[in-house]
Amino acid sequence: MPDRVAIIGECMLELTHAPGGEHGSRLPMLMSYGGDTLNTAIYMARLGVAVDYVTALGDDKLSDWMIAEWRKEGVGGALVDQQANSVPGLYLIELDEQGERSFHYWRDSAPAKRLFDEQDKAASLFAKLGAYQWLCLSGISLAILSDAGRQHLFDGLVDYRRGGGKVVFDGNYRPSLWTNLKLAQQACETMYRLADIALPTLDDEQQLFGDVSANAVVERLTGWGVDEIVLKMGSQGCLLAHKGQHTTVQAHKVDVVDTTAAGDSFNAAYVAARMTDTTPAQAAAMGHQLASTVIQHRGAIIPASQMP
Repeated sequence: MPDRVAIIGECMLELTHAPGGEHGSRLPMLMSYGGDTLNTAIYMARLGVAVDYVTALGDDKLSDWMIAEWRKEGVGGALVDQQANSVPGLYLIELDEQGERSFHYWRDSAPAKRLFDEQDKAASLFAKLGAYQWLCLSGISLAILSDAGRQHLFDGLVDYRRGGGKVVFDGNYRPSLWTNLKLAQQACETMYRLADIALPTLDDEQQLFGDVSANAVVERLTGWGVDEIVLKMGSQGCLLAHKGQHTTVQAHKVDVVDTTAAGDSFNAAYVAARMTDTTPAQAAAMGHQLASTVIQHRGAIIPASQMP
């Protein structure tokens, strides 16, 4: 049976202004959904990976709609915890005159924040996750959790790895989601020490840990015991560290339209490739191929017909 992957994270409802502007006292909106780890799950499903999304939503119609849409993309929803009397988080995207985006969030009561709060429920979820050979999550997955929920997650990951599961972590640091810098550093260090594969981004790591160079990031993560590191460096490609060897894999040179989900799609292709006998260098090349395609389109999820 092919390996299966579970991806832990938060997907939120997304609002954007509809074309045409205001209509009297009304401001028409378009509704979609989005989230870093959900983007990765969708791209992995499109690459033929058996993937399930792990999150918490409400028991409302919009939550049902999101799960149904994910399933259309081939992403399983069997591990979604639909909590009673809850609704999912929401964010609004605004564009200025230069086309730059700004975000407004309503997520303080989002069910995903409580996914691991209860120790018994966390243990029950990890009992189910034992059936998956791979588990992926990001720094956003960590940041939204309570201190207790984060500790329950870490405890579950220790047992998961003892059972032979592989953990993949993308640091994806967002300062506004953390109470303070020290907490973010401690949580991300703990998570990196639990990761088999690290997929950090250079800018994020420098902002979070103050690393002076790409090599400094790799040295720090290697010192924390990470066996396989793929440091994403935007247009400069990625620095791959594995079994004592350092290799730079160049990115594709393309006309960039929108960098949204560049890292998320890279992660999807890299992990999908590493689930087979593909080497890390070959997997990185596949990651660049998909990411270079995604950034030539607007939005996080490109049409399926445009997949490379």
